[in-house]
Amino acid sequence: MIFGGGKGGFGGGGGGGEESIALNLTALMDILSNLLFFLLAAYTAQSVEIEGHADLRLPSSTSQVALNPQITITVTQSGIDVGGIPVAHIANGLVTDHLDADDKIAPLYERMKAVRVSREAAGRADLADSSLILLLADKATDARTISTVLRSAGFAGFANVRFGVIAQ
Repeated sequence: MIFGGGKGGFGGGGGGGEESIALNLTALMDILSNLLFFLLAAYTAQSVEIEGHADLRLPSSTSQVALNPQITITVTQSGIDVGGIPVAHIANGLVTDHLDADDKIAPLYERMKAVRVSREAAGRADLADSSLILLLADKATDARTISTVLRSAGFAGFANVRFGVIAQ
């Protein structure tokens, strides 16, 4: 069977007595338009509302990734909070007190360790995002402070970090 008949099988010429089949593209176009609709709906931008501090200025970014944060660490110019609970103070851009021999912030480490233990007791330690934290840091925060916060969280078993930014 030759589609369209004639020379070359797909067009040109007529007659020849061969059977001609017309393709109905309406059903195919309906399926493709539905598929396109669902793909576009799946890739729409998602944002997460996060309660912040008045003195927290996040950096901006054009990247948009859906977040499912498990625990939030907020670093401002005056202190460090874990889930809204203050754990350490910052003076002159650095954490000067609460540092132990491993150069980690002891109250932050203890709070994160308590979260890890409570998750293990609840049977949620094996979830995919169990070691994920969302770090909200003021854009003027010293890199050494961020490094110390990350080290403290890492010692407590929270090695996966996402940085929160403001979408442009």
